[in-house]
Amino acid sequence: MNTFLQVADYYLVAHALAHGHTVVTHEKAQPLARKIKIPNVCIGLKIKCVTPFEMLRLERARFILGPTS
Repeated sequence: MNTFLQVADYYLVAHALAHGHTVVTHEKAQPLARKIKIPNVCIGLKIKCVTPFEMLRLERARFILGPTS
């Protein structure tokens, strides 16, 4: 737990909780991990947590190549 509080992860989760945001992370929830994972904290605090690929799908991101010079 001390390691989690020493890095910016706790700030990211606290900000999402305070403002109703969704957390985007590559980490996967692991029930018995030695290191506290962001998705595990999000599950415990009922914060929505998605992967970057899920976020891009949800936001319907489109990447369009422009003309080359």
